[in-house]
Amino acid sequence: MAQERLVISNTTPIINLAEIDRLDILESLFGNIVIPPAVRDELTEKGSLFKRAAEAAASGRFKIVPPADKLLVKGFSGSVHRGEAECLALAMENPESLLLLDDLAARNLAATSELTFTGTLGCLVEAKSQGLIDKVLPLLGELRSAARFWISQELETVILQNAGEAE
Repeated sequence: MAQERLVISNTTPIINLAEIDRLDILESLFGNIVIPPAVRDELTEKGSLFKRAAEAAASGRFKIVPPADKLLVKGFSGSVHRGEAECLALAMENPESLLLLDDLAARNLAATSELTFTGTLGCLVEAKSQGLIDKVLPLLGELRSAARFWISQELETVILQNAGEAE
């Protein structure tokens, strides 16, 4: 069932799930997804590499919400890309929100700012726990091939353990 809180996504979770044709996972888990303008722009700019993600951004599938605090965006921009900075600022303005982030630097900033976040892999584990998908492992292979997603063997082991798929 869709959650009521604001869910703000950065570029990579959208690219990752769009490129394996599984944006339905985000919609099933969270309902409406919000992206700031810089994320929409990044998705559009990367259209030659990630066609499905660019199409999703152009389709009106996501609500575009700009952060109000431009100084906060500028402060975050010293450590992360513009899309991540806008996501973080928007989450700071909406402290009960959930951030979807994969970038380690952005996740570290979210943690030190006491923001709630997850990433592509966390969404897959949650989707399995809710019965939205049968297995995480095949989707990891699809992410690697279609979305150019990199995951260490150690992290894959942890994710598969969390999903109940490790031996």
